[in-house]
Amino acid sequence: MKLKIIFCTILAALSLLAFSGASAYADAIAEPVNQFYWDNPRACDYINWRSFEVLEDSSILDSPINGRTNGSIRAGETVQVGFAYTDDEGVKWGCCSFFDDDRQDGWVEMSKLSEIYNVFTFLDEHESELRDYSGELDEYIPKERVVLWKYPFSEECVSVKAERWYTKADYPYTNEIADKCWTDENGNVWVYSGRWVTKDAYTYDSFWVFLPAPELTDLSSFGIDISANEGTSVSGQLMTDEETLAAYNAAANSLNGTESAYLLPLCLSLGAVVVSAAMIKLMKKKN
Repeated sequence: MKLKIIFCTILAALSLLAFSGASAYADAIAEPVNQFYWDNPRACDYINWRSFEVLEDSSILDSPINGRTNGSIRAGETVQVGFAYTDDEGVKWGCCSFFDDDRQDGWVEMSKLSEIYNVFTFLDEHESELRDYSGELDEYIPKERVVLWKYPFSEECVSVKAERWYTKADYPYTNEIADKCWTDENGNVWVYSGRWVTKDAYTYDSFWVFLPAPELTDLSSFGIDISANEGTSVSGQLMTDEETLAAYNAAANSLNGTESAYLLPLCLSLGAVVVSAAMIKLMKKKN
C-alpha cells in the first residue's frame, strides 16, 4: 500500500512538472524602486505606465507622507508614472520612475503633472462605451497584414504580416483573441486587446484593430480623417522602417529560447513514463 502511495506521488509530481511549460501569457508589472511603495503596495493604485509632462519645477519626495526630498523634476520634462497614492487629505500622488538617468524614483503631486494622451487615456474617457469582445475577429483571415492602431483616431499604427496572424481556429491560448469593442460616432467598430499575440510569439500590448477594414491605414472613406504613419512610436518619435525592423528582430531573437522551454517538460514526461513502468513492474513482482 505504501509503495502505491509513493508511486502515485512521484507520478503526480512528474506530471505537474512536465506540463508546467504549457503556453501561457501572464503580465509581469514593472514596479518602482521606492521604499514607500514596497512598504505599502496595497495602498498604491496601478494606473498602467503612462507618460506625463511636468507642469512646474517640483521636488521628488522619498514618500508622500514624510516630505523628505530625494531629487527634482523640471517643467517641460516627460516622466513615467505607473502607480498612484491618495493620502488622508485626498491629495493624489504619482510615483515617478526614471529609466534613462540615475535619479531615484519618488513621489510628486499629480496636480503638477499633465498626462500625455495615450491608449489608457482613451480607455478612461470611453470606459462606459466599451463592450466585451464577442468574436468579431475570430474568423478574419488577412490578405497582406493587420494594422494595429495605438488608439482610435490616433495617427500612429504598426503592421502585422498576414502569416503571423491568428484566427480562432488556430489560436492556442485559453483567453479570447481580444478584450473589448468600441463603436465610434460613424458606427465603425474598433477592437481592443491588452495583448495581441502573433504566431511567432511576439506580442503587441494595448492596440486597436479597425474592424471594417483591418488592413487599411487611410480610413477617410469611413468618415475618419486619419493620415497614419506606420511604425512603432517610442517617446513620441516615430522610428524609421530600419529601426522598426531592427527592434522586431531583437525581440524575435530574444524569443528563440522559447522552444527550448519545452525540452524539460518533454524529458520529464519521458521520465514519468519510465518511472511508471518500473514501479508497475516492481508492484507486480511484490504481488
